[in-house]
Amino acid sequence: MKYRLMLAILLIGVMNNVKANELHEPPVFSSDKKTRVLDLLMIAKTSSIAEIPNVTAWVYEICERKYSIGDTCIAGKQNTNPYGGARLQLNAGDTLKVHFINKLPLITDSDKSSNDGEEFLAQNPTNIHTHGMLVSPSAPLPTDTNQLFGDNIFVLTFNSANGAPKINESSHIHGAINNDATDYQITLPAHHPSGLFWFHPHAHGISLNQISAGLSGIITVGQVSDYVKGLPHNLAIRHLILKDTQVNSDFSMQDQEDPGFCDLPSSTPGECENSKGGKWHFTVNGQKNPIIDVKAAGEIWRITNASGSATYELQLSKKNKSTSTPPNGMVMQLLSIDGVSVTPSRGSSLGHFRQIGGAKFKPVTCPGSKWDSPPAICATQLHMMPSSRAEVWVVNRDAKGNIINGDGSHATLETVGYATGLDADDWPAVELAQVTFNNKESVKHSPVFNIQDDKHDKGGLNYIQIAKDLATANAAVNADTNCKPLPKGWKRRIYFGYPTPDDFGLGQELIDEKGNAVPGTFQDVTEFTGMGHSICLPLASGNMPVYEHWEVVNLTGEDHNFHIHQTKFRVLTPGEITGTDTGLSTKSILQDNVPLLAGNEGCDGTYLSWKNGSCQSHPIDVEIPFAIAGDFVYHCHILEHEDGGMMETIHVVSAPDAAPNKSGHDTHHH
Repeated sequence: MKYRLMLAILLIGVMNNVKANELHEPPVFSSDKKTRVLDLLMIAKTSSIAEIPNVTAWVYEICERKYSIGDTCIAGKQNTNPYGGARLQLNAGDTLKVHFINKLPLITDSDKSSNDGEEFLAQNPTNIHTHGMLVSPSAPLPTDTNQLFGDNIFVLTFNSANGAPKINESSHIHGAINNDATDYQITLPAHHPSGLFWFHPHAHGISLNQISAGLSGIITVGQVSDYVKGLPHNLAIRHLILKDTQVNSDFSMQDQEDPGFCDLPSSTPGECENSKGGKWHFTVNGQKNPIIDVKAAGEIWRITNASGSATYELQLSKKNKSTSTPPNGMVMQLLSIDGVSVTPSRGSSLGHFRQIGGAKFKPVTCPGSKWDSPPAICATQLHMMPSSRAEVWVVNRDAKGNIINGDGSHATLETVGYATGLDADDWPAVELAQVTFNNKESVKHSPVFNIQDDKHDKGGLNYIQIAKDLATANAAVNADTNCKPLPKGWKRRIYFGYPTPDDFGLGQELIDEKGNAVPGTFQDVTEFTGMGHSICLPLASGNMPVYEHWEVVNLTGEDHNFHIHQTKFRVLTPGEITGTDTGLSTKSILQDNVPLLAGNEGCDGTYLSWKNGSCQSHPIDVEIPFAIAGDFVYHCHILEHEDGGMMETIHVVSAPDAAPNKSGHDTHHH
């Protein structure tokens, strides 16, 4: 009897421990259904991390404004486990209001106070950016009564407790300066796509520090059912926020992320170690190595790589001998990339998907289905560079990829490690979560889910409607006769390189319809300073969208991650570039970031090495629709590179025939 009682107590303890370690959903803040507004108080501050003892992180404490007193959230009304990240739930046409407070400490990294023009960075100014959202980057004029900012990354909020901003004539300040608080008002277009986005700081020079320390969360617009048809009522939808943080032996956080931090192999799931006693912690929603129990109907996972610099080579691996998985992992149906549903053209091939997917996944045929009945893409691995989002359907499968009911099998969600070049970053292999398929309920599955096929515009996103929805905001940016549209057949060539061996930068030139460089347009690779606009272009007649062709060239021997704000783009196939494409790519995969693969050993980061042929790299050609006026940026989203100078500005203005705006608003001012 005593033995049975002890066994029962032991089993209860084990079950409670398993339950405690089940993956928890991020806390959710949803817009009001009547007012169509989500009104938040968001405080950037220090906090402990539940699963990483003795470590202080930087987090967003969030509550609805109605549950705040002054600049403080009422106890019990703020997000729990803030390091893990919160989810903001919005719908197309909603307005996001944020009263943003900076309570961050000083940065102790000496590099942030010694560089000429960047002394103020040691005071830890910050802001917020709604990554991937198709919204206005508007900024008020200093004379405006209401100082409300859109998705504007040039405004900086300082914490007055860290002293008056150390600003002088040499400071690399790119926009407005506020003390302690900034108010954001970001309205989503009525035709904004449903999907997964995220928010994070974008203070140039210290973005890596702030994101590595924990400052980020996710945004969801609409519902998965808006673009995935026929979802079973019992299908679970999970949100997975991937974060990583490096902690030294004295429990200080290393916010300048070092890919070589661990010199010992990973022996414990969720972390790796170095010989000095430091640990690199990898979390999912702030939890280390949680358990995910997948029900018989499967689950939709909405995954965000919220790392400052780390690349995740994600796969689900079954380790059981009886249900061994191919080297590339279990098959998953790919539903969405970077917040836009994946709707491939009928009759597409695996090779076609490899071309238009930008190396972000390894495509395979979905077992039990044909490519065109309905159109579907499956993958065995996700290549997720920083800022990438992917949505997948995960369901139990046998070794051949066929869907089966729960059989008690076990899988591991892991990143298998990735090297970004011959002599570049080497990101470690780490187990992230344990996955079980225990539910033995008999469920009849379709081989794939049907993704909504929206044919309104190129790439499945209605940019004409986006432009119409944002007509007032676009009209607030006056026309500029100095901004010229690209002539027909021309393209911009963008260079990712090194202006010096220790710096990062971008260059550009124009290429005419015959493939020749246009004299007088070449700008060599330079580090970002924010002075002036590197690219200026007008919207089309009537402030309608304009489409540009960019060729993006990597001059270096390491990977980069091309990202652009305020729009999406699609990767062009070789056939589209040469004019021989069959037309399949007009319905493509829209992205807001894409890997630029490393060049050979001859790529030293200079334009000259590419021009003389010693640098052999892999250019990416993209078509970019511009439907939103204002000032924003494009950059490498490996934040060590972005902070190091690999960023430039874009100035999109109203069309010459658009009605002039009397207020003369701009989105980028001092």
